Amino acid sequence: ATPRDRGSRRDAPTSRERVHLESGSGASRETSIAMASATLVPRHVFGMKGDVKDNIAYADETTVIFPAGNNVVLHHLESKTQQFVPGTPGAKGVDAIAVSANKKWLAVAESAEKAQITIYDLHTLKRKKVLTTTEVGSERYASMSFSPDGKLLVALGGAPEWNVVLWQWEKSKASSVVPSRVANQAPGSAYQCEFSPFVNADGGYTATVCGQNLFRAFKINDGVMKPLASALGKREMGSTFTAHGWLPTDEPGRERCVVANEEGDVLVVENNEVVAAIPATEKYEGCAIHCIVPFGVKGFVAGGEDGALLVYEKQTDEREPFKLTKSFTIESDGKNASIRNLAIDANEENLIATMDDNQAWTLSLANIDVMKPEEMNFERMSAGFHSNGVTGVDLCVRKPLVVTCSTDKSVRVWNYVERTAELVKHFAEEAHSVAFHPSGLQILVGFSDKLQLMN
Repeated sequence: ATPRDRGSRRDAPTSRERVHLESGSGASRETSIAMASATLVPRHVFGMKGDVKDNIAYADETTVIFPAGNNVVLHHLESKTQQFVPGTPGAKGVDAIAVSANKKWLAVAESAEKAQITIYDLHTLKRKKVLTTTEVGSERYASMSFSPDGKLLVALGGAPEWNVVLWQWEKSKASSVVPSRVANQAPGSAYQCEFSPFVNADGGYTATVCGQNLFRAFKINDGVMKPLASALGKREMGSTFTAHGWLPTDEPGRERCVVANEEGDVLVVENNEVVAAIPATEKYEGCAIHCIVPFGVKGFVAGGEDGALLVYEKQTDEREPFKLTKSFTIESDGKNASIRNLAIDANEENLIATMDDNQAWTLSLANIDVMKPEEMNFERMSAGFHSNGVTGVDLCVRKPLVVTCSTDKSVRVWNYVERTAELVKHFAEEAHSVAFHPSGLQILVGFSDKLQLMN
């Protein structure tokens, strides 16, 4: 970056000027060598990648994991400091992430000529394994889930084949690959795979997959995955099942999974049979549910279209085992933005919802019983982010500020020392370029037909 015109006042020398002033001309060659060997280290990212499956997870009570660009970020909620897991060189981007139940392992799926999954140690952030197989039949994975003991990983491949791959990841072995659908099923997309948290009587596990005209369970024993008959029967035809989730229970022998569709209805499945159907209420009829997370043994939370957050609680009536008891709406930056992913901390005190407009919101669950649905009860997880591509950026000379503009029609000023958003301004039209005055008190914003100087 070239130094800006600083006006009549002569500022202190820049770091490059200081090297020559303090070291004398004899240091020029050493300086060139030092600059040539310098590396750029990421310190903080303002933004997140909203189209990644399961793109938010807790690493511990104060640290969350989310993708941004081609990196996976570990963000400390209190200090706002960050650590980075860089993407694989040559990969096309992150498509899905998964965290093991013991918070020891992180799986990152990336698009490439051969879709790949990388396993990292969450404590050291060191890479442990890279998993690839041509049998997945796609350049990407759509979803992943660890087994309860963290030793197996089930991964749902993307288009065109939508195969399900069972990895014994410590051996780098794809021990079983099966189609997500039976041969005579109508083709369509698959959205999510998930391991049941329960151990079967024979010591094996169950994994499930949902999608268009699809909800299917697989029994897993000794590294072999076998499909079961459809739990939904004729209900599968003509329905798109957008999300599902396994629920922990305090009742031994009851293994429940809830399956949601694009109409907002929820089916309750036990032992691979539908035992109850919970139709969408009139207010949320036609509101597709995109994500489900268990809320302890009390019930579950679902997120869907238009920022709808729905809380279902367990009932004693077997015919209606769960009931919608609370609902809230996130008024995000993007109009009609949808909740795509949810995470609840281990103490069930806080919830984070990520949106398809690349924003993240938090909700305190401590007082959820007394919250009023009509109020905006959510706070931003961090500084609000751009929801679309960034088209302009400039740094202030005398203050630790950066200004950016975006196709989302906003201009934002960031403080890269405090790691906060100082100012946000939305416009009726898109800004194409921005420039900071050296004083940090004014910015110049370029639109298609004018320049505006702003305080």
